[in-house]
Amino acid sequence: MARQGLGGSLQLAAVPTFATRWLIPRLPDFAARHPDITVHIETRTRPFLFTDTPFDAALYAGTPAQTANWAGTQSTALLNEDVLPVCSPGLIAPRKQLSPAAVARLPLLQQSTRPDGWRQWFDAQQVEAPSAHSGPRYELFSMLATAAAHGLGVALMPRMLIEAELARGELVVACERPLRGERSYFLVTPAAQDERPALTLFRTWLLGQAHESAPSAEVRR
Repeated sequence: MARQGLGGSLQLAAVPTFATRWLIPRLPDFAARHPDITVHIETRTRPFLFTDTPFDAALYAGTPAQTANWAGTQSTALLNEDVLPVCSPGLIAPRKQLSPAAVARLPLLQQSTRPDGWRQWFDAQQVEAPSAHSGPRYELFSMLATAAAHGLGVALMPRMLIEAELARGELVVACERPLRGERSYFLVTPAAQDERPALTLFRTWLLGQAHESAPSAEVRR
């Protein structure tokens, strides 16, 4: 019965940092609009067969080609993973902004799943950075954000995943030069003809939240 009608529940699989830092803080709005729909979230980082799981949908980070190769599904693009350098305000005090060359001289925090992130950013800025691949490595964006907030170095982060730290002043943008990331965030659903009304409502709400979250020039359709 939970899978029938407009109410009931939705079972979501999601990449953890996006779920924790972007989706969950916005879910009170969805609950206020649709109090009869309960959203359950579990962590998944890789494609899976929907027929083998209880999930209704997945929030997935990847490239368009990766989602196209996810058998038996359809995907809705939400947001691009545009990244920019952020750090503790104390790391660059009393300065408010740095040049890309000045960023290259600071400790660079690396993400193990995106080992060429800094190299790509410095190449886009046309700056030599011998230490682009050097520095402590962390697996998750949430780990990078915590390390940067504690002054361990500069992290390359999507702004949408550190909204709370920026608002509290724990992190600042060290150089306002965003780089278009290779990955985007998608809502992935089974390629079924008879989509549940609750899932349709969730997709519509999710697209509205993505539109509000992204700068107008960077909204993805």
